[in-house]
This record gives sequence, C-alpha cells and structure tokens, in this order.
Amino acid sequence: MRAAALRLALWNGLALLMVLLAADAAFYLVAMGSQRDQLAELAGTPLGDAAIRAYARSLIVGIVAASVPILIAAAAAAYALGCLAVAPLAESLERQRRFAAQASHELRTPIAVIAAEAEVALRGGRPEEALRALASVLDEARRMGRLAGDLLTLARPARGMSVVSEPVDLQDVAATTVRRFAEQARARRVTLRREGDAFALALGDRERLVELAGNLVSNALRATPAGGAITISARPGRGEVALEVRDSGSGIPRERLTEIFEPFVRFGVDGEEGAGLGLAICRWIAAAHRGTLEAESEAGQGSVFTLRLPAHTA
Repeated sequence: MRAAALRLALWNGLALLMVLLAADAAFYLVAMGSQRDQLAELAGTPLGDAAIRAYARSLIVGIVAASVPILIAAAAAAYALGCLAVAPLAESLERQRRFAAQASHELRTPIAVIAAEAEVALRGGRPEEALRALASVLDEARRMGRLAGDLLTLARPARGMSVVSEPVDLQDVAATTVRRFAEQARARRVTLRREGDAFALALGDRERLVELAGNLVSNALRATPAGGAITISARPGRGEVALEVRDSGSGIPRERLTEIFEPFVRFGVDGEEGAGLGLAICRWIAAAHRGTLEAESEAGQGSVFTLRLPAHTA
C-alpha cells in the first residue's frame, strides 16, 4: 500500500512541479517586463548589465524560496491523500485474497475425501465397501455443490441484486422456520417457539427470507445446550418490520461481533459443522432486501439476531 501511495504522490508531485514551473516562469517574465523601461536604461554599460543580472538572480531566488515550501507541503499532502485513496483498494484486495485462500481450503477437504473414497470403490473389494464409498462420494459432492452455490451468491454484490418482490409476512416466515426445525429442537431437548401474531409485511423473496431465518435458528440450535430455549418473533414498527431470533446459548464474545458476518468465520460452537458462510449469506440476503441484520451478544449470555426490512403497506 505504501508503494502505491508513494507512486501516486510522485505523479501528483510531478504534475504540481510542472504547474509551479509554468507559474514561476510566467511570474518571472511578468516581473522582468514590469521593469522593462528601467532595465533598458541600465543596459549597455558594465555596471548596468551587472545590476540587471543581480536583479534577475534575486528574482529567481525569491521565486524558488517561495515555491520549494509549497512543493514540499503539497508533496506531503499528496502522499497522505494517496494513502487514504489506496487504503480501501488495498483492503478490498486483501479481502479477496483471503476469501480465495479460505475457499480453496474449504474445497480441498471434500475433494480429498472424494478421491480417497473413489480409490476404495475402484479396488474391486467387497460390494458393500464400494457402496459405502460411493455414498460418501455422493455426500461430499453435495456438500461441494452447496459450498459452490454459497460462494457464487457471496461473489455477487447484494445491493445490486434484484430479488423477487412480493408481499411476505414475517410471521409466516417465523412459523415456517419453527416447523422446519421442531424435530431437531426436540432431539436436542431445546425449546423452540414463536412469539407474536401481528402482521409484519415486507416486500421480498419468501424463500430467501426463510433461508435467512433457518440459518439463524440452525446456528442458535448448535449454540444452545439441552434445556435452553430459542425464540423467533416478528413485529411491525414505524416504516419497518423486524424478525428476531433469540437464544439462551453460549453467546459470542462482544469483541467478535464485528467479524461474525464475514465469510468463513466460525465463532467457537463445539462440534460446529459447515464452512462458516451461514451468517455471511444472511447478511447478503438482508442487503439484497435493502435491510439490515444486527447481532447482540455476550459470552455466556445468549445471542439476539435482528433482521430489519422496510415495511410494505398494502
């Protein structure tokens, strides 16, 4: 980043130098021209020519003395502005590099499993071993397909995406999510319930919003121990509607709340599976609906995730 900022500063400094040289030359010519009559009277004698040369030298020294501090100050300002201009680009490139490296790492594991299981199936051993290997290959291929789909989603700018625009009641989204995860909640001995019954209408893609709510509840189930509770609720507000998922789980350290929506970030849930893309996908869906997704949590105190969308008035 420093090298790019320095190059930008050098180009800006060179441009400024050319402007200053042109301005100084113009000032020199104007100053000499204003003294033309007096200088003409002095010309032609040794003493007069020496006086003219002395005047010209003093004029040049004065111009340089005034221009050099301006040039130095402008160069410093150009470097500082160059750093500010280059910083977002450098940060974006670093995020892209890190994203590519993490995506490659996530894809490497299922590829290695597929290769190993395929070798088992090709050895020509017992049929049940070949079937087990092929089943494992199918599972890993499906996992790679889901991961590739998530990566393609995150590669698209959410704000520029057009999603299905139809009236969606967030109460219906909440109810659907509770039905989808009721069996998992019972198996984990976690209470999963929906609260509220007021209409909370928004314009959007119902399937995407159900996906968002499902990701939040899935994370909450992994973080909530047996005997805990998860509540999903929808409520209308002034010009907006909200969907909230609250759990009594292990919580997230407050200092990590700024990073949990980044791709491939996992936040310490024991036995957590997946690539760490769920919350990044949730944020993408919220942004695509011109909404926001916020998190409130403390370690050991549970978490609250709140989706806010513009309200739809029929």
